[in-house]
Amino acid sequence: MENEDPACTKEYKLFVANNLDYAVIPNLKRLTLSSIGIHMIWHHPSSSSLTHLYRLRVEGCHNLKYLFPSFLLKDLVLLRFLEIKDCNMMEQVIFTDGLGAEDHWRNYTILLESLSLKDLPKLKDICFENYLEFPWLRDLTLKNCPLLKTFISKSVSGDEPPIHQPTQTNDSAVLNEKVVFPRLEELLIQDCESLEEIIELQGLIANESQSTSATLSIVPETVTTKFVFPHVTHLGLGKLPRLKSFFSRMHTTQWPSLKQMEVIECPKARIFGEVQISNQQPLFCVNEDTFPVLEGLTLKTSDMIKGICDGQLSLQCFPNLKLLNLQFFPQTSTTLPYCFIRSLPKLQKLVINNASISELVQSEGLSHKGGHTSAFPQLKELSLSELPELTLKTFEPSLLSLKNLTTLEVSICQAFINLMACSTSKSLTLLERLSIADCELLEEIISCEGEDLQGSIVFPKLKYLKLSHLPSLASFSLAHHSLEFPVLQMVIVTECPKMKNFCQGELSTPRLEQMHLTRDEDGELQWEGDLNTTIKHMFDEMNMQNSQAVEVTDQLLQME
Repeated sequence: MENEDPACTKEYKLFVANNLDYAVIPNLKRLTLSSIGIHMIWHHPSSSSLTHLYRLRVEGCHNLKYLFPSFLLKDLVLLRFLEIKDCNMMEQVIFTDGLGAEDHWRNYTILLESLSLKDLPKLKDICFENYLEFPWLRDLTLKNCPLLKTFISKSVSGDEPPIHQPTQTNDSAVLNEKVVFPRLEELLIQDCESLEEIIELQGLIANESQSTSATLSIVPETVTTKFVFPHVTHLGLGKLPRLKSFFSRMHTTQWPSLKQMEVIECPKARIFGEVQISNQQPLFCVNEDTFPVLEGLTLKTSDMIKGICDGQLSLQCFPNLKLLNLQFFPQTSTTLPYCFIRSLPKLQKLVINNASISELVQSEGLSHKGGHTSAFPQLKELSLSELPELTLKTFEPSLLSLKNLTTLEVSICQAFINLMACSTSKSLTLLERLSIADCELLEEIISCEGEDLQGSIVFPKLKYLKLSHLPSLASFSLAHHSLEFPVLQMVIVTECPKMKNFCQGELSTPRLEQMHLTRDEDGELQWEGDLNTTIKHMFDEMNMQNSQAVEVTDQLLQME
């Protein structure tokens, strides 16, 4: 045993020990156990060394099957932070065998504020009987616990009937077991292969006197259960291959404080939908009260239609959502369902990547819905990547609102021959950043074919322009019209071998004349007085280098 900090006599680290006998350290507040090969930490009921324990971290203790024997619960009165990581044999956090009368211990309240369980391949339960309450828990992290089937800890308060002594409520048996997380703020669950439900199959009925309490019961399938998490601000569910629902029977959830949510790779779950009687319940049964303040949502699902929207969502289901990040892998081409689009009136940032999606907006849905001339009226940032079937129709102002757009990023979208029509470009009056990369067939950014253009095309706010890895790009626009960039300050052009000039018509870039045009990541081209001339110089220089390379290759072949 050695002090972590010589100036602090109350914080210890234990690194190597073949046999750790009980030692009394009455003022111990912080304890880290790392790579200890013992089978048990605490052997004796007398445990005065734990009455001041505030923070405990256990890592790499591969022989431990449990952390605490149940007789220590009464002494963990000050424990606030608990982290267990990389313990290969850990099956339980609290071992209750031999504790004695159930009534003696079932009322214990653990005052933990933070609980983190990571890389525990044999963990089956947080507590063997699941009767403990965690009223102060603020942060709960479960990661890579493949045998864990549920994280909810059922509990019973002292004024309730004993376990397995049912009372009658509406002719249904009630077990009166509670789930209490009244102060939980962050919930993260990842890589738990056995997790099928967030709450176990036994029914739950909301307790109106305590919004986060629920009473486990055997309820008729027609009864809708309600769960409320009043203080959760961040919810993350990731790589849960068996997760199907929050709760298997009819239910709703309310997250009145939730600001950020991620659902990543949960292939069996229907993420959003309505309450159903017989079919599988969605992960979230959504109504106007479910996510009143949600601002950021990330979804990565193998089936976009099933995952995003099943049924008609109310217009007010996501009233304050500002960021939507969609990553999905549907096998057939599709579009965003109209019922989902119309539920996002305040969306400001949209990120979509890796999907077989032909249109961002289902035009048929918009054209037949009165009052909706375009989607996402407050959209400011749009990022599209790895969308091989996405077409020019994406950027039609009648379908997608562009009037507030400040940032547009497009990459690896191989169906684009041009990015937008002239009429569309005229609506980008607030655009500040434009980045286009890795679109193999893209020949021009703006196409005016078939349009009768009046006046110049002006990007009044554009400051940053990047064109990278565009092997077919010939020009920003091949039409003979004027382009104006009054505040453009930075242009980056990388690996655009067919780009002979920037545009065919007149070009105005007054703020760019004192800048350099970046050719690649390693160097810059000398400014040649205007953007068109500089691009032409780059094209000529590139052809000269290619010609020289061909000549050298021919000479080497002749020598052979």
